Amino acid sequence: MMETYVELVRHRFEDRHAHIMGNIEKLDEAQLRFTVRIFGDCIDEEKCKELLGNYTEYWSPSELTEFVRSFLPAYLEYAIAELLEKKEGGERFDPPYLTQEEYQEMAVREKWPRIARHLEHVTPLQLRREIAKAALLLRPYMLSDPGFNEGALEFAIYFDLLDRLAKLSTDDLRAATAEIAPLIDRAVSAKTPQECEPILREIRERASRAAGIPADPEMLLGPGMERYPREAPPDWKLRELGKTLDSMSLKDLRLSALVQLDLLTTEETREIVTPFLSRFPSFYEIPSTGLREILLAIADKIADRAISFFFDRYSVGRMAMIPPVSYLVWKLMPEEEKLLRLREDNEKMDQAMMSRHLARYLLSSTSGELSDAGRQISLLTDRQFISNHGLILKKRGGDSTVEGVRRLYDEVTVLSLRRLALPEGEREEMFRKIREKISDFAGIPIPGTITEGGA
Repeated sequence: MMETYVELVRHRFEDRHAHIMGNIEKLDEAQLRFTVRIFGDCIDEEKCKELLGNYTEYWSPSELTEFVRSFLPAYLEYAIAELLEKKEGGERFDPPYLTQEEYQEMAVREKWPRIARHLEHVTPLQLRREIAKAALLLRPYMLSDPGFNEGALEFAIYFDLLDRLAKLSTDDLRAATAEIAPLIDRAVSAKTPQECEPILREIRERASRAAGIPADPEMLLGPGMERYPREAPPDWKLRELGKTLDSMSLKDLRLSALVQLDLLTTEETREIVTPFLSRFPSFYEIPSTGLREILLAIADKIADRAISFFFDRYSVGRMAMIPPVSYLVWKLMPEEEKLLRLREDNEKMDQAMMSRHLARYLLSSTSGELSDAGRQISLLTDRQFISNHGLILKKRGGDSTVEGVRRLYDEVTVLSLRRLALPEGEREEMFRKIREKISDFAGIPIPGTITEGGA
């Protein structure tokens, strides 16, 4: 006897569930998060609160595994219940009889005409999802690719769009959808990719404008499977830090402490760390317990910092000293405003910290090395780095607000920001000029260059 559509889909859900549960230990951290994203995109808002609870993408792999293990059975029950409810009156495939999985499985060219014809029966949450995905229609093939809907979930910008669209009323969401639907119809009818691509660009612009983003989302994509939200909660960071420190060796604790000390101004070091250091003959005689205390004290007092932020801030707005600028806001911010924020960040630094940053430029042969945390950490025990930042600091001049290190650091800030506006092929040349400026200021040859009288 032939199975009904509902029976076939139910068996597919159950087989998929059994497959994932049977292989859950093989999933890495990103795959676990993506699993939650896929199924979370098929749950209504009320059920999301129940099934996701306090879930965060910042959990450890083992915590993610345990969450997915308990989440999947609950999701299976939910998906089957929705399937039975939507198809109770027969096999109908228009709103309001589409399940959220069917929305996710349908290609754009198949789904959007149905949405346009039955707009009043599509939930606000589903409208938000469809508009957000429309904003990520980057290539013509995506109109026909059922996998596009899941692929969009890899990018944090999708969730940025969803959050922004949540501020719109149902009428506004319907109006935006009604504007986009004819454009999608035109894009689907286009004869060539060349004819289709300008229409897709207009679709992206309409969708992003509805979300309050005055730019093409393609320029805001970011890396795949970036955690969302991009910032972990502060209390979560402290909890995770404590767990990490408990598992670290004395050698690793010492290196971590050196990293954190490098992120502090002289005054911050005096206030936070000196009371701990005074209990021991030298830094290298501090035991594991003492180093853990120092690291937790720094984390408790100082906002989120990392060894590469002084350089990464130019591209993503993660400031070295002050709170970060939202990734989307930073990408859309004019250069003049970016420079103002960078100078605010600079004002929180002292000349000793600036000298360390400038020495890092000198000892990094490419801009990529400045963003490489491992490379920058290795410099902490490099004698040349220690010597160089000392020499740069000695050149600071008389008036610290006008002369010396602060003035040079401001010039490097301006050039580093402008470097990103250059074509890709010209950026390393600008990086070379920045290093030459620092070298000339401090009288320190750039590593690898031949000095006068040298071989």
